[in-house]
Amino acid sequence: MLRFSFLGFPVMIHWMFWLNTSLMGGALNASSPEQLRGLLGWVAAVFVSILIHELGHALTMRNFGDRRVGIVLYAFGGLAQGSRGLTRQEDLMVSAAGPVLQILVGLAVGWAMTLWRVPSPWLRETLDGFTVVCIFWALLNLVPVIPLDGGRLCQAWLGAGKLRQALIISIVCAVALALLSFEDSLWRGLQNQVLGLLDIRAQKRVGGGIFTLIIFGMLAWNNWKQLRHEPQIPWMNAR
Repeated sequence: MLRFSFLGFPVMIHWMFWLNTSLMGGALNASSPEQLRGLLGWVAAVFVSILIHELGHALTMRNFGDRRVGIVLYAFGGLAQGSRGLTRQEDLMVSAAGPVLQILVGLAVGWAMTLWRVPSPWLRETLDGFTVVCIFWALLNLVPVIPLDGGRLCQAWLGAGKLRQALIISIVCAVALALLSFEDSLWRGLQNQVLGLLDIRAQKRVGGGIFTLIIFGMLAWNNWKQLRHEPQIPWMNAR
């Protein structure tokens, strides 16, 4: 477990974060020096993007008076852990802050790359991946699937007494995304349209495939177990 402090927040990174990120970046097929450099750039891009996302949550928690907030990056993403409960309004704002900050940074980098030419092909590819991860992983995170931010927002919007409804919505959305995980044309088409609308020329595309199937399949299964009051994976629980 790698540990360090950033902007006053303790950060812990589990080794599974590096492993899964590398596998998503094609580690099993990376053999040449060029491919290994590309893989290193991908891992760096994902790491910085996810850290920015969690900083959005952590900074908002701190703004609401929580001085004991920590950040954890684990197998399938990240988590900002506070030391006190949140009001409904605070929960909405904290949940939204992560993806909003991530999208804004992604847009800034994407637009900057359209204005200024990046001379290094490796750096250009890395920033390209960073831009698309920031925008599309944040948008995917806003789908109402618990415990993603969209699921948190859905929970907060429905209210504390509506956990069952939030879990049902979450299961339906998670199953739908898992079933669509191998529709590569759908994932790429959506990203092409959004990037074109935003005038961002990044070439990298993310999402879909076996990892999307595994992640949303696990989330649907965990939500189903929680709906039936059975033990679940702790970090996948609804609040």
